[in-house]
Amino acid sequence: MNRKRMRGTYVVEFAIIGMLVFTLLFGVLEMGRLYFTVNALDEAARRGARLAAVCNISDPVVLRRAIFNAATDAGTSQLITSLATTNLTLTYLDVNGAVVASPGDLVSATGFRAIRYVQLSLQGFVFNLFIPGFGVPITLPAFKATLPRESLGRHSDSGEITPC
Repeated sequence: MNRKRMRGTYVVEFAIIGMLVFTLLFGVLEMGRLYFTVNALDEAARRGARLAAVCNISDPVVLRRAIFNAATDAGTSQLITSLATTNLTLTYLDVNGAVVASPGDLVSATGFRAIRYVQLSLQGFVFNLFIPGFGVPITLPAFKATLPRESLGRHSDSGEITPC
């Protein structure tokens, strides 16, 4: 065979092998991005529960800081662009793990005094792939973190509220 007739064969071979290599490369990059996102969401749930355990109950800064934002930034997350505080649910639990109905009630035995645990759950996060042709959104499972309460933003001696 002469070289002139073989030139087209090399282009076809490169197109087939190149498509496989680039698909594999994009797949590896997407798996790394998914792994990063899952770890960041898990950290957001843990971070939010930790902040809620030591910050005041009615402080809106807790959820903002949980998604890696500044205390004054009420938008979506700076780290994961599609994560917002609407994905987070903060609940206060009693010693049996039941939800405390009115955690802000300071005098009731079923209010502030009943809180023993803080739980933050992150639900409904949708991960979108960047691979061309595979634009299938993946809904990730819920992430939860439960921690024992600490100060809940109050000094035990004076009862004054500490900002977060």
